[in-house]
Amino acid sequence: MDRDAEDYAMEQEMEIEALEAILMEDITKLTDSEKEDLRLDNDALQCYRVKVEADENAEAGSFPPVLGLIFAHTEKYPDELPFLRLESLASLTVSDVDRLTEILNAKMEECLGMSMIYELCTEAKDWMQNKMGMNEVIEDEAETKLRLALEEEERRARERAAGTPCTPESFAEWKAAFDKEMEALTGKKVNDDETKLTGRKFFETRDVVEVEESSDEDDEALDSFP
Repeated sequence: MDRDAEDYAMEQEMEIEALEAILMEDITKLTDSEKEDLRLDNDALQCYRVKVEADENAEAGSFPPVLGLIFAHTEKYPDELPFLRLESLASLTVSDVDRLTEILNAKMEECLGMSMIYELCTEAKDWMQNKMGMNEVIEDEAETKLRLALEEEERRARERAAGTPCTPESFAEWKAAFDKEMEALTGKKVNDDETKLTGRKFFETRDVVEVEESSDEDDEALDSFP
């Protein structure tokens, strides 16, 4: 269904009101003298300038890119493309402006049939932030937890592959467990001053105990044999 001039005018007015509510002082209506200075092709169009900053919270002394996005609604906008002109307000070269013009022209074709000025501002801002290296990948909470869990598992795998390093603390812990096992096997409390069992002695002692236990089991089996 074709729209008449009143429908277009109403939609364009609503877009301007929305932009003013969102952008506030960053959108201004151009005066006749400003339009003349810019040598705009169509003086009859009501033109607006949107200041698009790459970084609204820039520190003093820094000079992030700032774009002036000048637009005007054409008669059948948004079913036809709006008037668009870009200018550098800060830290944008001629080639930057030319590249942004190409990008936004393609974006306008993509958005044809719907209000698009805010989309154009967002597209321009994203491009400038990418140019500054501001758009780093930010992990969400779930991704962070997963990454940390994987890193911890990798660390443990490396420790298992390398073995547990011997420290005074780890040796003392092992020695206590060793003495406890010896007491259970020999029935005597280990005295470091009286006897220091080597690893060989430990296994020999354990073998003797196992043989004695095995002999006791054999005697019991013979006693129960009819």
